[in-house]
Amino acid sequence: MGAGGFLGTKLVKILSEHHEVYPFYHGKEPKVDITQIQDIQKIIDVKPNIVIHAAGMTNVDLCETYKELAEKVNVAPMHSIVEACNKTKAKLVYFSTDFIFDGEKGMYKEDDTPNPLGYYALTKLKAENILKEKSDDYLILRVVVLYGYNGDNSERSYVNWVVNSLSQGKEIKTYTDQYGTPTLTDDIADAVNLLTKNDCKGVYHVAGAQRLTRYDMAIKIAEEFNLNKCLIKPILMKDLNLPAKRPKDSSLSIEKLKKQGILMHTFEEGIKIMRHQTK
Repeated sequence: MGAGGFLGTKLVKILSEHHEVYPFYHGKEPKVDITQIQDIQKIIDVKPNIVIHAAGMTNVDLCETYKELAEKVNVAPMHSIVEACNKTKAKLVYFSTDFIFDGEKGMYKEDDTPNPLGYYALTKLKAENILKEKSDDYLILRVVVLYGYNGDNSERSYVNWVVNSLSQGKEIKTYTDQYGTPTLTDDIADAVNLLTKNDCKGVYHVAGAQRLTRYDMAIKIAEEFNLNKCLIKPILMKDLNLPAKRPKDSSLSIEKLKKQGILMHTFEEGIKIMRHQTK
Protein backbone atom coordinates (compact mmCIF):
# COMPACT_ATOMS: atom_id res chain seq x y z
CA MET A 1 0.00 0.00 0.00
CA GLY A 2 1.29 3.43 -0.93
CA ALA A 3 3.05 2.09 -4.02
CA GLY A 4 2.69 5.42 -5.82
CA GLY A 5 4.43 7.46 -3.12
CA PHE A 6 8.01 8.66 -3.16
CA LEU A 7 9.24 5.72 -1.05
CA GLY A 8 6.68 3.26 -2.45
CA THR A 9 7.90 3.77 -6.01
CA LYS A 10 11.42 2.71 -5.05
CA LEU A 11 10.18 -0.21 -2.93
CA VAL A 12 8.21 -1.63 -5.85
CA LYS A 13 11.16 -1.25 -8.23
CA ILE A 14 13.79 -2.90 -6.03
CA LEU A 15 11.67 -5.50 -4.22
CA SER A 16 10.26 -6.71 -7.56
CA GLU A 17 13.77 -7.96 -8.30
CA HIS A 18 13.50 -10.38 -5.35
CA HIS A 19 9.79 -11.03 -4.82
CA GLU A 20 6.45 -11.24 -6.57
CA VAL A 21 5.03 -7.82 -5.75
CA TYR A 22 1.37 -6.74 -5.84
CA PRO A 23 1.42 -2.92 -5.63
CA PHE A 24 -1.64 -1.01 -4.44
CA TYR A 25 -2.03 2.69 -5.19
CA HIS A 26 -4.16 5.54 -3.92
CA GLY A 27 -4.75 7.36 -7.20
CA LYS A 28 -4.71 4.61 -9.83
CA GLU A 29 -5.45 0.94 -10.30
CA PRO A 30 -4.98 -1.41 -8.59
CA LYS A 31 -6.40 1.03 -6.06
CA VAL A 32 -6.74 0.80 -2.29
CA ASP A 33 -8.17 3.57 -0.12
CA ILE A 34 -6.90 2.65 3.33
CA THR A 35 -9.71 4.64 4.97
CA GLN A 36 -12.28 2.24 3.48
CA ILE A 37 -12.59 -1.07 5.33
CA GLN A 38 -13.87 -2.87 2.22
CA ASP A 39 -10.70 -1.90 0.35
CA ILE A 40 -8.55 -3.55 3.03
CA GLN A 41 -10.28 -6.82 2.04
CA LYS A 42 -8.15 -6.73 -1.12
CA ILE A 43 -5.13 -7.55 1.07
CA ILE A 44 -6.78 -10.79 2.16
CA ASP A 45 -7.74 -11.65 -1.41
CA VAL A 46 -4.08 -11.51 -2.54
CA LYS A 47 -3.01 -13.84 0.33
CA PRO A 48 0.41 -12.19 0.78
CA ASN A 49 3.30 -13.37 2.94
CA ILE A 50 4.33 -9.77 3.61
CA VAL A 51 2.30 -6.55 3.57
CA ILE A 52 4.19 -3.25 3.30
CA HIS A 53 2.26 -0.25 4.61
CA ALA A 54 3.87 2.86 3.10
CA ALA A 55 0.66 4.86 2.66
CA GLY A 56 -0.40 7.85 4.71
CA MET A 57 -0.66 11.59 5.16
CA THR A 58 2.94 12.76 5.47
CA ASN A 59 2.80 16.56 5.15
CA VAL A 60 3.70 17.63 8.67
CA ASP A 61 2.04 21.05 8.51
CA LEU A 62 -1.16 19.77 6.88
CA CYS A 63 -1.47 17.17 9.64
CA GLU A 64 -1.18 19.95 12.20
CA THR A 65 -3.88 21.97 10.44
CA TYR A 66 -6.25 19.10 9.61
CA LYS A 67 -5.95 16.87 12.67
CA GLU A 68 -9.16 14.89 12.08
CA LEU A 69 -8.08 13.99 8.55
CA ALA A 70 -4.61 13.00 9.78
CA GLU A 71 -6.23 10.72 12.37
CA LYS A 72 -8.54 9.23 9.74
CA VAL A 73 -5.69 8.44 7.34
CA ASN A 74 -2.74 7.63 9.61
CA VAL A 75 -4.34 5.95 12.64
CA ALA A 76 -7.84 4.55 12.12
CA PRO A 77 -7.01 2.19 9.20
CA MET A 78 -4.31 0.42 11.21
CA HIS A 79 -6.91 -1.64 13.11
CA SER A 80 -8.33 -3.15 9.89
CA ILE A 81 -4.90 -3.59 8.29
CA VAL A 82 -3.55 -5.47 11.30
CA GLU A 83 -6.67 -7.64 11.43
CA ALA A 84 -6.31 -8.51 7.73
CA CYS A 85 -2.62 -9.39 8.13
CA ASN A 86 -3.29 -11.54 11.21
CA LYS A 87 -6.02 -13.37 9.31
CA THR A 88 -3.68 -14.22 6.43
CA LYS A 89 -0.62 -14.71 8.70
CA ALA A 90 1.24 -12.00 6.79
CA LYS A 91 4.09 -10.00 8.27
CA LEU A 92 3.17 -6.32 8.38
CA VAL A 93 5.97 -3.86 7.58
CA TYR A 94 5.07 -0.33 8.67
CA PHE A 95 7.01 2.87 8.01
CA SER A 96 7.17 5.29 10.90
CA THR A 97 9.21 8.42 11.46
CA ASP A 98 12.07 10.01 13.38
CA PHE A 99 9.65 12.78 14.33
CA ILE A 100 8.17 10.65 17.13
CA PHE A 101 11.15 11.90 19.19
CA ASP A 102 11.38 15.43 20.63
CA GLY A 103 14.88 16.11 19.28
CA GLU A 104 16.45 17.01 22.60
CA LYS A 105 19.38 14.58 22.31
CA GLY A 106 19.64 13.00 18.83
CA MET A 107 21.01 9.63 17.69
CA TYR A 108 17.97 7.93 19.16
CA LYS A 109 17.89 4.18 19.69
CA GLU A 110 14.87 1.98 19.12
CA ASP A 111 14.03 1.74 22.82
CA ASP A 112 14.30 5.46 23.58
CA THR A 113 11.08 7.03 24.84
CA PRO A 114 9.06 8.86 22.14
CA ASN A 115 7.78 12.37 22.78
CA PRO A 116 6.16 13.75 19.60
CA LEU A 117 6.03 17.53 19.22
CA GLY A 118 3.48 17.69 16.39
CA TYR A 119 0.29 15.95 15.35
CA TYR A 120 1.82 14.10 12.38
CA ALA A 121 4.32 12.46 14.73
CA LEU A 122 1.56 11.70 17.23
CA THR A 123 -0.48 9.85 14.58
CA LYS A 124 2.54 7.78 13.60
CA LEU A 125 3.19 6.88 17.23
CA LYS A 126 -0.46 5.92 17.73
CA ALA A 127 -0.23 3.64 14.68
CA GLU A 128 2.95 2.07 16.05
CA ASN A 129 1.20 1.34 19.34
CA ILE A 130 -1.77 -0.31 17.62
CA LEU A 131 0.67 -2.50 15.73
CA LYS A 132 2.60 -3.47 18.85
CA GLU A 133 -0.59 -4.29 20.73
CA LYS A 134 -2.53 -6.19 18.07
CA SER A 135 -0.20 -7.54 15.38
CA ASP A 136 0.99 -11.16 15.40
CA ASP A 137 4.03 -10.41 13.23
CA TYR A 138 5.30 -6.92 12.47
CA LEU A 139 8.25 -4.73 11.58
CA ILE A 140 8.22 -1.03 12.40
CA LEU A 141 10.84 0.82 10.38
CA ARG A 142 11.56 4.41 11.40
CA VAL A 143 13.04 6.46 8.58
CA VAL A 144 14.47 9.99 8.23
CA VAL A 145 14.60 12.66 5.48
CA LEU A 146 14.17 10.47 2.43
CA TYR A 147 15.98 11.18 -0.83
CA GLY A 148 16.62 9.29 -4.05
CA TYR A 149 15.94 9.18 -7.76
CA ASN A 150 12.57 7.89 -8.97
CA GLY A 151 12.34 9.22 -12.49
CA ASP A 152 9.15 11.25 -12.87
CA ASN A 153 8.33 10.68 -9.19
CA SER A 154 11.43 12.46 -7.86
CA GLU A 155 9.90 15.89 -7.33
CA ARG A 156 9.14 15.19 -3.67
CA SER A 157 12.81 14.68 -2.82
CA TYR A 158 14.63 17.38 -0.86
CA VAL A 159 17.70 16.70 -3.00
CA ASN A 160 15.71 17.19 -6.19
CA TRP A 161 14.26 20.47 -4.87
CA VAL A 162 17.75 21.79 -4.09
CA VAL A 163 19.16 20.70 -7.46
CA ASN A 164 16.27 22.17 -9.43
CA SER A 165 16.27 25.45 -7.53
CA LEU A 166 20.02 26.01 -7.77
CA SER A 167 20.07 24.94 -11.44
CA GLN A 168 17.53 27.69 -12.15
CA GLY A 169 19.58 30.26 -10.24
CA LYS A 170 17.05 30.49 -7.43
CA GLU A 171 18.08 31.38 -3.90
CA ILE A 172 17.01 28.83 -1.29
CA LYS A 173 16.71 29.07 2.49
CA THR A 174 17.37 26.02 4.60
CA TYR A 175 17.83 25.20 8.29
CA THR A 176 21.11 25.18 10.18
CA ASP A 177 19.50 23.99 13.42
CA GLN A 178 17.61 20.85 12.39
CA TYR A 179 19.65 17.64 12.40
CA GLY A 180 18.77 14.29 10.88
CA THR A 181 20.28 11.20 9.29
CA PRO A 182 19.13 11.50 5.63
CA THR A 183 18.32 8.18 4.04
CA LEU A 184 18.65 6.93 0.47
CA THR A 185 15.43 5.19 -0.58
CA ASP A 186 17.43 2.47 -2.35
CA ASP A 187 18.99 1.59 1.03
CA ILE A 188 15.57 1.38 2.64
CA ALA A 189 14.33 -1.05 -0.01
CA ASP A 190 17.44 -3.21 0.40
CA ALA A 191 16.99 -3.16 4.19
CA VAL A 192 13.34 -4.27 3.86
CA ASN A 193 14.45 -7.15 1.66
CA LEU A 194 17.09 -8.35 4.13
CA LEU A 195 15.08 -7.79 7.32
CA THR A 196 12.13 -9.76 5.97
CA LYS A 197 14.44 -12.45 4.58
CA ASN A 198 15.89 -12.83 8.09
CA ASP A 199 12.34 -12.84 9.55
CA CYS A 200 13.18 -9.93 11.84
CA LYS A 201 10.48 -8.58 14.12
CA GLY A 202 9.98 -5.45 16.19
CA VAL A 203 11.35 -1.93 15.69
CA TYR A 204 14.36 -0.96 13.58
CA HIS A 205 15.80 2.42 12.74
CA VAL A 206 16.54 2.45 9.01
CA ALA A 207 18.46 5.67 8.47
CA GLY A 208 21.52 7.07 6.78
CA ALA A 209 25.00 6.71 8.22
CA GLN A 210 25.64 10.45 8.59
CA ARG A 211 24.16 13.14 10.89
CA LEU A 212 23.65 16.44 9.07
CA THR A 213 21.57 19.61 9.09
CA ARG A 214 19.40 20.51 6.10
CA TYR A 215 21.93 23.31 5.39
CA ASP A 216 24.82 20.79 5.44
CA MET A 217 22.87 18.64 2.99
CA ALA A 218 22.25 21.53 0.60
CA ILE A 219 25.95 22.47 0.55
CA LYS A 220 26.98 18.86 -0.18
CA ILE A 221 24.35 18.63 -2.94
CA ALA A 222 25.67 21.80 -4.56
CA GLU A 223 29.22 20.45 -4.44
CA GLU A 224 28.25 17.08 -5.94
CA PHE A 225 26.16 18.59 -8.74
CA ASN A 226 28.55 21.52 -9.38
CA LEU A 227 26.00 24.19 -8.47
CA ASN A 228 26.32 27.62 -6.88
CA LYS A 229 26.63 27.31 -3.09
CA CYS A 230 26.26 31.08 -2.69
CA LEU A 231 22.54 30.72 -3.42
CA ILE A 232 22.07 28.68 -0.24
CA LYS A 233 21.10 30.91 2.68
CA PRO A 234 21.14 29.67 6.29
CA ILE A 235 18.07 30.19 8.46
CA LEU A 236 16.71 28.90 11.78
CA MET A 237 13.53 26.87 12.09
CA LYS A 238 11.81 29.66 14.02
CA ASP A 239 12.36 32.05 11.08
CA LEU A 240 9.64 30.37 9.00
CA ASN A 241 6.97 30.21 11.73
CA LEU A 242 5.57 26.91 10.40
CA PRO A 243 2.32 25.41 11.82
CA ALA A 244 3.96 22.26 13.19
CA LYS A 245 6.88 22.05 15.59
CA ARG A 246 9.88 20.07 14.37
CA PRO A 247 12.41 18.26 16.56
CA LYS A 248 15.84 19.93 16.46
CA ASP A 249 17.81 16.69 16.38
CA SER A 250 15.90 13.55 15.38
CA SER A 251 18.93 11.68 14.05
CA LEU A 252 18.65 7.92 14.52
CA SER A 253 21.19 5.33 15.63
CA ILE A 254 21.47 2.36 13.27
CA GLU A 255 23.56 0.07 15.50
CA LYS A 256 20.72 -2.46 15.75
CA LEU A 257 20.42 -2.52 11.96
CA LYS A 258 24.17 -3.11 11.59
CA LYS A 259 23.86 -6.24 13.72
CA GLN A 260 21.75 -7.71 10.89
CA GLY A 261 24.66 -7.08 8.52
CA ILE A 262 22.91 -4.12 6.88
CA LEU A 263 25.08 -1.11 6.07
CA MET A 264 23.66 2.26 5.05
CA HIS A 265 25.34 4.86 2.86
CA THR A 266 26.61 8.23 4.02
CA PHE A 267 24.92 11.24 2.43
CA GLU A 268 27.92 11.91 0.19
CA GLU A 269 27.83 8.32 -1.06
CA GLY A 270 24.06 8.43 -1.50
CA ILE A 271 23.94 11.55 -3.65
CA LYS A 272 26.71 10.15 -5.86
CA ILE A 273 24.53 7.07 -6.43
CA MET A 274 21.54 9.30 -7.10
CA ARG A 275 23.44 11.50 -9.55
CA HIS A 276 24.60 8.47 -11.54
CA GLN A 277 21.01 7.20 -11.70
CA THR A 278 19.86 10.48 -13.27
CA LYS A 279 22.20 10.09 -16.25
